Amino acid sequence: MNWTFNQLKSDVSGRVIFRGIWGSHAYGTATPESDYDSLGVFMLEKCAYVSLDEPPSQVSDANNDNRYYSLRNYLELAAKANPNILDSLYLPQDCVLTSSIYWDMLQKRRNIFITQQVCQTYCDYAMAQIKKARGRNKRVHNPQPERRPEATDFCYVLQQSPEGRMPARPVPIAESGIRLEQCHAAALENSGELYRLYDYGQQGRGVFRNGMLVCESIPKEDENTRFIGLMLFNKNAFEQAKSRHQQYWEWYRSRNEARWRDQESGELDYDAKNLMHTFRLLYSGMNVMEHGEPLVRFSGEKLQELRDIRAGGFSYDQLVAKAEALAERLASLREGSSLPEKADRGQVDALLLEITNRWEADYAR
Repeated sequence: MNWTFNQLKSDVSGRVIFRGIWGSHAYGTATPESDYDSLGVFMLEKCAYVSLDEPPSQVSDANNDNRYYSLRNYLELAAKANPNILDSLYLPQDCVLTSSIYWDMLQKRRNIFITQQVCQTYCDYAMAQIKKARGRNKRVHNPQPERRPEATDFCYVLQQSPEGRMPARPVPIAESGIRLEQCHAAALENSGELYRLYDYGQQGRGVFRNGMLVCESIPKEDENTRFIGLMLFNKNAFEQAKSRHQQYWEWYRSRNEARWRDQESGELDYDAKNLMHTFRLLYSGMNVMEHGEPLVRFSGEKLQELRDIRAGGFSYDQLVAKAEALAERLASLREGSSLPEKADRGQVDALLLEITNRWEADYAR
């Protein structure tokens, strides 16, 4: 019961009940460089939900720009007022690529997901975009070298002198002249990151093998003759450096060049696209509370404002101050609202069962 993204995209399984364009092309904020993102919903038989095998909930492409949700997962997220999911329930018709009678059944009941929870979820998503706006800026101005961090970059040694003395401070292995590939290491009792180091010359098997530090049992006769000092291996710093390097280069390879040009030149100290989404989410959340549905396709003054933000027409502080004011307004709309506090789980479960029963009956799977 595991399908690839391409199988669902071509719908060879006959399970896809909806597929639509979302993202900037749905919001009206697309630029010539904007990619096309899509979202879809696929069906599972009832028996999949009582199987010992966990049924698939989401299937996406390599970049997570195009994603399919199982109907159960989709309804679960909608019941939690997930902004991306609620937006997809109100996509403009020109963004709908595939539809069905099963999707129509869901569309007729989409109002059960319009709740006061929107105030919290849309605001949380909007504020998260502010954090990303500065977080990604750090990547722009703090690039990682192409060379991957190596364990030896985080090794330091207290090297014993010919007279048997130990220095007060450790020095990096690279500056010590010690060749770790000719050494063996042994654990130092009651010390997590300190190791005894022994030089075995050409007979040495190396301290690191397949990227792992290997501790040896040192023969008693070698304890004094081959001991050269104590090695400190800062493993935590090494793991963090590896993670930062991987994240940076994954981001770098998938980034939109035009999007980062202003930041790299120093003209902007934030990611304008993230802050544009902050305002889009806040305006959409307010639209739910005031008019009963999210604002997906922007136009007029609000669209121009989003474009101006995307173009870097405001300072970071100006945008944050305005976003905080809008967030307070959105929170205030919850007071006295006639919308239910949250989706009725019984109604959502009944809708899942109703659509699944109809689909199974039609296809007799």
